[in-house]
Amino acid sequence: MDKACVIGGGSIGGIIAYYLYRSGYTRIDVYYASRKSVEAVAGNKGLTILINNREYHVPVNPLHYRSPGEECSIVFNAVKAYNVPETIGLIARITGSDSLVFMLQNGMGSCEEAAEKLGYQRVLCGVVFIGAERIKPYTVKHNGGNTIIAGSLIGINTEAQHVAYRLRKSGLDLRITGNIHLYRWIKLGVNSVINPVTALLEASNKIITTRQGEEIAKLILDEVVEAAWRKDRIKLDKKKLLEITLRAARNTAENYSSMYQDIKHHRKTEIEYINGYITRILGEKTINNLITQLIHLKEEILKQK
Repeated sequence: MDKACVIGGGSIGGIIAYYLYRSGYTRIDVYYASRKSVEAVAGNKGLTILINNREYHVPVNPLHYRSPGEECSIVFNAVKAYNVPETIGLIARITGSDSLVFMLQNGMGSCEEAAEKLGYQRVLCGVVFIGAERIKPYTVKHNGGNTIIAGSLIGINTEAQHVAYRLRKSGLDLRITGNIHLYRWIKLGVNSVINPVTALLEASNKIITTRQGEEIAKLILDEVVEAAWRKDRIKLDKKKLLEITLRAARNTAENYSSMYQDIKHHRKTEIEYINGYITRILGEKTINNLITQLIHLKEEILKQK
């Protein structure tokens, strides 16, 4: 079986489909919650990916999530964290016992839920270092970065290593680790800075690299380091975490974070899975709680427009 599925054809989902196609997968199903998106992608006969002002056509089979297609050997779930519960039933219907499922959500909690319901042995949590923006229903712009680090919550998955080897030939830097817990905390740190700050300021990622942006990052990351130790006894190096965060912002300088894009399009954000998660560990008298409440306030303001 050589069929791949992507659940969620947004910015990251579109980029994943591009790399799958480049790696030799010719049968790629992409699932959407909107029937209009299905029709638009079908009319375009696939996806259009913009990389360095060049267009690449990716033939995919667009499907609505209520109309499951054939079984897939690998599934990349790229929907928002709060939409994961709605997709677990779909995944169960389009996968077999040997299928691999990569969960690519921001924040904490959604991958654990999927693993618990679908099986820890075949679900991998992924952290994504890719900047992308969906500018039309069938067009995604790649804004930098090409790395995904993934791993099972219960150790190394050898089958996933074969998938990673194949996808690396396409240009996707997919790495399989036996310590995904560490990398998830690192990515949570990156997201806890870049996503809400750019969303609140309505700015691209490069705003984090300014002097003021760096000072705000330090305040947020202080609490991330404390939360990682308190929750999972993971010791993060604050200096290295700050360096990683600033490097991620530089590498995707012109990108607009997923949370900024959610705010821009008046959509619900994943703040509760990111800064809200830190708040639930450390309590309400924290910078992360202030940021969480500011994002919720912005969501409420936009609802009224």
